[in-house]
Amino acid sequence: MAKASNHDVYFVPGLFRGLRVLEILGAAETPMSLSDIARAMELSRSSAFRLVYTLRQMEFIREAEQANTFTLGARVLNLGFAYLNQQPITAIARPILANLRDETGVSTHLSVLEGDDVLYLVSHQARSGYVSNMRTGTRTQAYASAIGWCLLGNLDEDELRVFAAHQNWHRFTDHTPMDPASLIARVTEVRETGFVISRGFREPGGSSVAVPVRDHSGGIVACVNLSGPDSGFDFDRMESFYLPLAQTAAQEISRALGHQGG
Repeated sequence: MAKASNHDVYFVPGLFRGLRVLEILGAAETPMSLSDIARAMELSRSSAFRLVYTLRQMEFIREAEQANTFTLGARVLNLGFAYLNQQPITAIARPILANLRDETGVSTHLSVLEGDDVLYLVSHQARSGYVSNMRTGTRTQAYASAIGWCLLGNLDEDELRVFAAHQNWHRFTDHTPMDPASLIARVTEVRETGFVISRGFREPGGSSVAVPVRDHSGGIVACVNLSGPDSGFDFDRMESFYLPLAQTAAQEISRALGHQGG
């Protein structure tokens, strides 16, 4: 959002600082102490204490197991799920993905590209023990996953180069692109085939089938995927069974969004 000409009149610093505390705690790998929060916010301990106290009273943060440390509370999770549930595509996709899960016996998901990340909007876990470790609200780096390559297919080569220019490359497996050219090659391949079957691309022992969802304009707006441990798949039927069912589910969602193509 662009700044208004009278930005300083409208902007509420206290609200900004409170939301920044939530962002900082959300990004932290471990619970943070009051001193940690104060340093990250560049505030005095007394100022940080007032923010933490208010957010604790509202249950947006809570004390962690280690004394005098804090982490996000359940109320933040409630807001996150409310946001996800308000996305129109989730209401369309939920029953279709539930049916896909029941047909295949594998966990099913709907994901979108949000910034540099894949964001899981809908997840239906397998009813067997072969569940996926991805849940609604999970984020993963788009450049490093087959689902991300599927979603990035909506960008042209120049846009992909801009996207790639500010990635912090980290090798998760031997399949992880580590430079712009490799990422563009991956995305181009998926765009041309119209799907991607992954075996250990993101992490060893995990497999997936991903198919793009398109809107009325033909643009890629989401991705349907089946995912889980290798033990949950019959690899002899990846292209004869799992892929056609995933494609049918993606087409159903696409048609509901006004897409007229195949």
